[in-house]
Order: sequence, then structure tokens, then C-alpha cells
Amino acid sequence: MAGYVFWPQHLSRRKYDGNGCDGLEAVAIKLRGTDWMVVDIVPSRNLDGTELAMPYFIIAHKQAAEVEWQFEDEFCSVIEFKAPNQRLLQFFSLDPISLSLPEKEVETGNGVLVNKNVTKLWEHPRYQAHDRRLRQTLSLLNLFRTHETAFHEKYPHIGRQAEDLSTRVLNLIRVQYKESAVWRTLCLLGLYLTVIVCQFSLYTYNALNWRRMKLVAFSAMAQQIDLRCQQTCYFPVQYLRINMNMSLRKALPRFRTYSEASATLRKDLPSNYYPDYIRFYNTVWLFLNDISFGLIFAAFLFEWSERLTRLLSKIIDFFLYDMLKTVTSSLANNPLGIKLNEELARFLSDLFLWIIEFSHANLIQPLVKPDNLSMFLRLVGNLGCCFGGAFAFSVILDFFSILTLHIYVFYHISGKIYHWQLQIMKSLFHLFCGKKRNVLRNRVDNNVFELDELLLGTLFFIILVFLAPTVLAFYYSFTAFRLTTIFIQIGLESVIALLNHFPLFALLLRLKDPRRIPGGISIEQTDGSSRLELKNRPLSVGSMFSPYLALIHQMKDTYLSARTFKQVLLGEPLAMHRNNLYQLLYSSLPSKPIKIATIYDKLSALVSSSKDL
Repeated sequence: MAGYVFWPQHLSRRKYDGNGCDGLEAVAIKLRGTDWMVVDIVPSRNLDGTELAMPYFIIAHKQAAEVEWQFEDEFCSVIEFKAPNQRLLQFFSLDPISLSLPEKEVETGNGVLVNKNVTKLWEHPRYQAHDRRLRQTLSLLNLFRTHETAFHEKYPHIGRQAEDLSTRVLNLIRVQYKESAVWRTLCLLGLYLTVIVCQFSLYTYNALNWRRMKLVAFSAMAQQIDLRCQQTCYFPVQYLRINMNMSLRKALPRFRTYSEASATLRKDLPSNYYPDYIRFYNTVWLFLNDISFGLIFAAFLFEWSERLTRLLSKIIDFFLYDMLKTVTSSLANNPLGIKLNEELARFLSDLFLWIIEFSHANLIQPLVKPDNLSMFLRLVGNLGCCFGGAFAFSVILDFFSILTLHIYVFYHISGKIYHWQLQIMKSLFHLFCGKKRNVLRNRVDNNVFELDELLLGTLFFIILVFLAPTVLAFYYSFTAFRLTTIFIQIGLESVIALLNHFPLFALLLRLKDPRRIPGGISIEQTDGSSRLELKNRPLSVGSMFSPYLALIHQMKDTYLSARTFKQVLLGEPLAMHRNNLYQLLYSSLPSKPIKIATIYDKLSALVSSSKDL
């Protein structure tokens, strides 16, 4: 029966001593639902008197003077591959590896419009049968070193190379140390310290996400603390999943029957657990880089503190006090030659000017005094040294939100007035058309009005029409200020997001060893020969940044789309939904932290079996 034989490249290049060697035999393994995989090439004399048991078979042989291999099956095709190194976490994967948790995967662009029912049907085993054999074979290839070791353990007299003395001494020292009381004491101390830190992080997470007042919804600093707490609680889970993978891969070849050996491939262990390794070390690298960036940022603040204080004090006073005061005063004096309602314009102008003076005297001026601002910059620098640059930027973002609080008040007041006026004018227009809004059925019904109702409605409508330009002038002016503050906040949020979720480790892996971050496979013909070679395709850079692409797409729909323009025209509120936008970047964390009791039980079981650590 025709099939494929996957041949490791290092076995093809292996040199053998020809003295007394009359031929070579290719020993392969074949499990249920897989193709052949060569596990070793041994001299024919080593197999004399040895009968290989399933799932090992001799599939090819070669005489000493021959160049080509003679296969038992003449119609098989040979595909060479580089054996994955399990210690370096190399593996083959038919699908691109996911850097996000499965339940947190997002789509960008037109991918959101894909019918979920079609996706559900496509994932059904009936429709996945066409590549099931290839997936099973890739799982077999990923565990090549494990099956090679299992073969040599079962047949130690067949070509097994003895370990050197230094390796055996190191293994003995490692085993003795892990069985000592010092190791067990260190494991227990690490266990209790981990549980205490996770419990404290969980309490902090619950306090920040209190149902009655969620601080993470409107505070960037609270959200940064929330992120670190979630990462702290998830670190033990990631370690357990990575360690579980190592333990399972060690125990995998210890099967007793052919059926049991075939069943182990259904787990597809590498592609399921290696993403946790990448996510874990990516978080560690980002945390260390965040601390380094915080130290650099703090050094910059400490060195340029005086100049920054003077510059920021002037900028804040100009944009948040002088400019606002000038624009508000000009709106009461027919701006750009537009004739506004003098009484309403003066009333709104006096109201907003009073709020400007009040906020400047009680909020802005105390905060931007040179001494206080210098103290704040030093505080930001110290926080950056201790907790990283992302935390320092989150403090700056909250400080900016406090300074621009009066702009939000102006926008909210003018937006409410404008929205109410539009709704009243819309109802009065329905009155002229002999219609009435039915709020119970959410529709417009015909209605008969009296003459006095029509006259009174006409009077109110004319008044509102003449007042509309004045309200529009104030509303659009403060909407422009509000959008400016939102875009500045989005810029700071983007910097924080890059510091917290940049796929640095994945990019470094792609540059250093693309086989550790696969994005699929390809079977290519080698140059100058008819041989086929199985190769890994590295994960694309676009796939690594898919959460950022989804975030940019959502920001575009929220603030730079026709819907945003419609919201401005109708007077609907524009808010900085930080939690909704930023949650897309939590793709490597579960929705809720794992229970501490579960973490304790799993870690205790791991400590008790210290031989597997």
C-alpha cells in the first residue's frame, strides 16, 4: 500500500564504519492513523536474532556497496525533515500557533463577518477527516526524540550510544539534590510564598473590580494594577501547564500496547501547551523591559525636572485656562460674524467662565504650581523606578484626566442641552405633520391635535429654531476640545498597551529560531534533487499583532467613523471606554483569575512529586 516515509535528515547524513558491516536497516515506527517515521538506522548484524515488536518495523535496507535504499513498499515517497528538539520547544504545526487564549481570540476586518455556524461545522470531526492523518503524523514527528529514546531503551543492544561520564555524574547529582531535604524545603517555601502573593493579588483585583464602583473603568492606574494582579495570579497556572507538558512528554513513550501508543497522539501536546511557554516568557520579558524603561524615564525626569516643570506649567495654563477662557468669551460676542442669541450666549458664557475660574482656582492652579508639579514629576519618576514605565504613564494619564475634568463638564452640559433641544424640535415637527411618537410601541402614529396645541407648538418650534445656532456654537466648540483630550488619552493608552502587551518574545523567537513559533508547514523539493523536505513556516508578524489590529479597527469605528459623526450631530455622548477598548489586549489572560485553592492543590501535588520538577 502506498504511503509516505518521514526520514530525519541527521540519519541520512550519518556515517557508518564499513568494517564488517554488510548492510544497513531502516527501523521505522507507525501508529494507528499515521505514516511511517524512521527512528534509527542500524547495521544489519545488530538485528541478527532480534525480532522487532509492534509498532517498530524494518521498512528499508541497503547493502554496503549500494547508494540507494531498497524499500519494502516500492510505491512509498520519502519526505525528509529536521527532527524537532523538544528541549528547545521546536515542533511542527499544521495551523498557526495562537499567542492568545482560545476563548480570547479576536478577528479583524472582514473576518468578523464570518458566519459562526459555518465555522462550527468546519471544526466538526467529519469535515476535518481530510487532514487527520497529517495531523497525527505531525504529532508523531514532534515526539521523534521521545520515540527514539523509547526504542533504544527497549532494544539497548541496537546502536545505542552510552552516556559519557560527566553526563552520568551530573544526572546523579541532580537526582540526589532533588531527593534532599534542602530541595523539599525550598519547594515548600516557594509554594507558600506563591500562594500568599496570589491571594494578596486576588484581594486587590476584587477591590478594583468592586461591583458598585469599578475603579478600572475610569482609572488607568487602577487598570495597570489590575493587569499586574491578573498576571501574578496566572503565572502559577502557566508554570503548571508548561511543567505538565514536560512531565507528560517524558511519560509518553511508556505505552504497553499498540492501541495505547496510538491514543497518545490525540492529545497533540506541543501545539496545545507551547503557547503557554511563549505567553509566560513574553510577559516576563515585557515586565523586565518595563522596569528598564521606567528607570530610563525616571532618569530623564530627574535630570530635566526644572525645565519640564516650567514648560509644562506654561502649556497647561495656556491650553486649559487661557485658551478655554478666550474661546468661551468669544462665543458670547458673535464669533466669526455669526449673529447669536445675545441673552442665551451670555448666560452660557457666564456659566462656563465661572466653571473655568472655579476649576482653575481650586484644581488646576494648585496642581500646576512649579513646586507641586516638580513634586509630581519626582513621584512619577520614583514610581517608574519601582513599578515600571507603564505604571508611570498610567499615573500621567490619570493626572491628565483630572486636569481636563472641566472640559468634560463643558461638553456634557452643552451636549445635554443640544440633545434635548433636538428631541423637542423633532417632537414638534411630528406635531405639524399630525403625528405623535408612541413610546410604548416605539413607532410614530397618526394623531389629531387641537388648534391651540398647533399654535403653541409652532411658537415653541420657532423659539428653538432661533436658539439653535447659539447652542450649536457652544456644543461644537466644546466637542472639539473633548475630542482632542480623547485622542491624547488614546495616544497615552497606546504607549501603555505597547509596554504591557508587545509580542517581544515571539518576535525574538521568530528571528532566532523560527521553528519554535510555527505558522504552518510546507513540503518543498530540495534544490538539485528529487527529494521532498518538510519545513516549518514561521508565524507571520501580522498574526502576532492581531490584537493590536483589532484594537485599531475598534478605535476607528468608535472615534473615526460615520457613526461618530452621527453621534456628534445628534448630541449623543462621546466617552473614553477604556475598559472595553483595552480588554482586547488581555488576550493572553483568562477572564477571571484562577481560584487560589485550585492553584494551591496543583502546586502541592507538584511539590509532592518533586522528581518531576
